Amino acid sequence: MKVVKAIFKYLLIGTGIIIISSVVFLLAYYHLKYKKPVVASAENTSVQPVRAAATDSPLLVPVPRQLTWKQGSFHLPTQLKVQASSDDSPAIINMVKNRLPVSKSPLAATNGHLRFAKSEKLKDQGYHLSVQPAYISIEYKSLQGAFHALTTLKQLVTKDQSIPAVTIDDEPDLAVRGALIDISRGKVPKVETVYELVDLLADLKFNQLQLYVEGFSFGYPSFKQYWETTNTPLMPEEIQAIDRYCKERYIELVPNQNSLGHMQDWLKQPDLKDLAECPEGYKLLGLIEVKTTLSPTDPRSLDLVKKMSEDLLPNFSSNQFNVNLDEPFELGKSKQRPISDHRQIADLYLGYVNQLHGYVKTKDKQMMMWGDVISKTPEVISQIPKDITLLEWRYEAIQPFEEICAHYKEGGIRYMVCPGTSTWSSFTGRTDNMMANVSNAIESGIKYGAEGMLITDWGDTPHQQYLTVSFAGLTYAGALSWNYASKDDLRLSEFLSHRVFNDTSGTMGSLVLDLGRYNQFEEYPMLSMTTTNLALRLGMMDPVMLDAIGNKMQQGVIELSPFDSVTNSRVMNMFTHPKAYRSKSLLSYLSQMGEVLNHVSLDRPDSALILAEYRNAIRMIRASALLKHYNLFHLEESDEQNRTTLTEISTLCPIILSEHERVWMARNKSGGYEGSIETLKKLQSDAGKQLELLDANFVSRWGHRQLDKMIAAAAAVYLR
Repeated sequence: MKVVKAIFKYLLIGTGIIIISSVVFLLAYYHLKYKKPVVASAENTSVQPVRAAATDSPLLVPVPRQLTWKQGSFHLPTQLKVQASSDDSPAIINMVKNRLPVSKSPLAATNGHLRFAKSEKLKDQGYHLSVQPAYISIEYKSLQGAFHALTTLKQLVTKDQSIPAVTIDDEPDLAVRGALIDISRGKVPKVETVYELVDLLADLKFNQLQLYVEGFSFGYPSFKQYWETTNTPLMPEEIQAIDRYCKERYIELVPNQNSLGHMQDWLKQPDLKDLAECPEGYKLLGLIEVKTTLSPTDPRSLDLVKKMSEDLLPNFSSNQFNVNLDEPFELGKSKQRPISDHRQIADLYLGYVNQLHGYVKTKDKQMMMWGDVISKTPEVISQIPKDITLLEWRYEAIQPFEEICAHYKEGGIRYMVCPGTSTWSSFTGRTDNMMANVSNAIESGIKYGAEGMLITDWGDTPHQQYLTVSFAGLTYAGALSWNYASKDDLRLSEFLSHRVFNDTSGTMGSLVLDLGRYNQFEEYPMLSMTTTNLALRLGMMDPVMLDAIGNKMQQGVIELSPFDSVTNSRVMNMFTHPKAYRSKSLLSYLSQMGEVLNHVSLDRPDSALILAEYRNAIRMIRASALLKHYNLFHLEESDEQNRTTLTEISTLCPIILSEHERVWMARNKSGGYEGSIETLKKLQSDAGKQLELLDANFVSRWGHRQLDKMIAAAAAVYLR
């Protein structure tokens, strides 16, 4: 018995020593890692207000290639007489109804106001437009060219229904000008919302649209058991209706479905989980547990994708199919067959590509796929089947397109350049990054023979940014992909104000672009997000833990992104030499932007909704900036300063949540809404708890603080 007591005694003593030693170590490690936040020496809180844009001449975007103004104008009658060949007349009359503001249906006539004539001298989408006081003539080679001519004519119509006399010769720089809209990972738009987007794209002379599908944003009839009670997808009949709507506007709706990576929603299903490349799971960056990639060597994976495709493809009239195949993170990471050599991983990937390509050909479709895996191993470019179109995505201003475009041209590969709107994970976008990224992509694509441009607009869970935030990026990409030479003289803010948002004050375009520049007050231009948005995603957190997570994420950016060595160096230099986070300047900037928003005057059916979206986006940035300020400075500031910050957060959150629900439901289906508010609800809860803690006694606050330090230190040790 004495021996047992002695053993027990020493075990208790040993356990106590371990606990005390651990506490001492963690607290010491915390103080070693804690860095006093850098404060901007003199924050500039004054910013230039948005100025109203002048409109001295008609606004044309895309800008025509050649344009000559003439004397006089044509006055649009209430009923247009249309002269066209008998073969094309029905289609052209439908175009006129769609494009021009006439109150009576156009009539076919032999001596019309609008005179259409085919010309084999023009390129396929080109047109010649001549507006004279007595009539308008349009020459075209294809009906798509005639549609583009009428789109230009639509932009020329003035408020008094007159059209200034002009001669225009026009054709696009890139044959394909597409937009990809993420309808997965949270936000599935209503059909009416897609129609409104298609109308905008038609006005910008886009000719392709893809709705990105992963998981269950499409209602697969063969897999109802996976989505029927939990999701609100676009249904087959809705896709068919969207396809018809697009065709009437000469836009090709291309079916899109991820078929290798990004399959996490499928691999969560009990009867499919063993199809994962890593059935046991894989820690991405050593931090995030993922199971996203199908096993390319398991024949059941391809069988699943085929069955999915059989449900999806019949709803589209397009002869193309984007199977995606991007970011298969777990390839080569399986414990059963680990592969470390990039070339072997590429071979494994290409084997699956070829199998899927064979299937797509049996459906009489041309396969499209992302190029990120191929661009990391350019020596395999020659092995890509020549009838596959590679989609080369790069979303940062610092990422060059030129080298990989040159490789694709040399290899005889069909490809498109794919920049981004830079809206995701940013609330109101990253304007300067978007413009540089789009310009870089299109310039290289034109130089090296790309088939086209596909501007991407992602959600990145939670999909919190509102659709209208993407209008600037879509407009800029449409303008440059049609006429890149117009870049330096493009009246983007004016066009956004007067043609996209119909703002009679002329300020909305500049406001939208400037709201996308709030990241100028951050530490550095964060990749694929803003650091203010990242703060909301991570939540209220100790600065030591935040620093450890930030360092881990920075390492992951290099690991996961298709950067070359020069870009890697520039990115790491940016991360290791941050500026101070200028929260006071940012908050002042937001206040001024809010004042400008109060004075815009939109004339659209959804004017009130657009204003509510932007007001709420400003609130989200404000709440996130306050959160980031609190995370950085609460250990240095007084209780009263912290109370002021937390109180404002607590006041903002209920307003944001209420408005977010209202504007979300106006444009989108209900599925995914709850996921979009998780970070906001957590912020509201955490701010409330911290306010309660400020009212607690000294002992409770001291104990809570020591526990926070130990948790943060333990996390920092784990993440090293």
